[in-house]
Amino acid sequence: MRSSPPIPSRLSVATALFVFSLVSCAATPVATSSPSADGEVIPAGEASAIAAVTEAIRSSVQTGFDQNGHAFRDAHRKSNGCVQATFTVLDKLPPQMAQGLFATPKAYNAVVRFSNGSGSSQDDHNNDARGMALKIMGVGGPKLLDDEQTASTQDFLMTNHPVFFVRNAADYVAFQKAATSGGLALTGWLAAHLFHETPIILGFTGHKVLNPLNSRYWSTTPSKLGSEQMKFSARPCAGGTFVEQSDTANRMSENMAAQLATGSACFDFMVQTRTVPAEMPIEDPTIEWKEAKSPFVPVARITIPAQTPEDAQTCEVRSFTPWHSIAAHRPLGGISRVRKDVYIAVSKLRHQLNGQARIEP
Repeated sequence: MRSSPPIPSRLSVATALFVFSLVSCAATPVATSSPSADGEVIPAGEASAIAAVTEAIRSSVQTGFDQNGHAFRDAHRKSNGCVQATFTVLDKLPPQMAQGLFATPKAYNAVVRFSNGSGSSQDDHNNDARGMALKIMGVGGPKLLDDEQTASTQDFLMTNHPVFFVRNAADYVAFQKAATSGGLALTGWLAAHLFHETPIILGFTGHKVLNPLNSRYWSTTPSKLGSEQMKFSARPCAGGTFVEQSDTANRMSENMAAQLATGSACFDFMVQTRTVPAEMPIEDPTIEWKEAKSPFVPVARITIPAQTPEDAQTCEVRSFTPWHSIAAHRPLGGISRVRKDVYIAVSKLRHQLNGQARIEP
């Protein structure tokens, strides 16, 4: 769910379009491996690019701690609330879908963290991505992270736009540098990606959301689905009603808390399989897998009962990563490989600096 490096404002984008409208796009790195069975192709220089991204974000977190005495998330910093939920795998799924966690109908306890995408805790009126991080408890089997193989959680991370705005690790590094430098560097990057990535940024930040319970979310990046590959999405259940009366700087959390004070919410958790590999790349999350070619199919129901969201400290100490996962749902693609190193490095540093225990259930 991390949207780091930070997404620039609409003003920055508009400036870029005006000043640098003739700048050409950057080249794609040359591949150094043959496609795997899941369609993964590792480009040249990826390991060094991931190391550069990881170090840059670690440095940013450390600098923030040195300035204010607390280490915050580098992205999705502002929580709109962590809530308890039930994740119920549906019965009688098609065999193609009934793999991994979805192989057996079962209800699991879960926690959902709703957030704003920015690395700063800004006004909810500001254009921003919105995130939904789902942590499912009691999931058996070995997990992918070496130091958490016995953990019992499966995380699914989503944001409220179907595609990501960076293609791969090398582009991630370039954008990180531009976003950190700001000014002409950022404007140049936006203009160099005028016809593809920049419109995605506009889409990423252009959704008006008043209550995080009333938004659809997507994985943006693919994962395994047993022998298949998938993207996933959470959509509010049909017929729901939503509290959207607050319009303050914290309207997201206030509207959600008001709704859950007396009522509930639910989402259909859906899976989309990779039916046309030529049109559904694994290594480029800026390309949408068209629903006309492969519709999303409900495989589970997320039920959020009436409650008071967790206190801020309990919510803040939680860690989410797509690599809290069983092998059957291993994240795929270069951006997922970036996230593996970045998420674990930032989580460890953040908890260490804040003197907090880092324990995955």
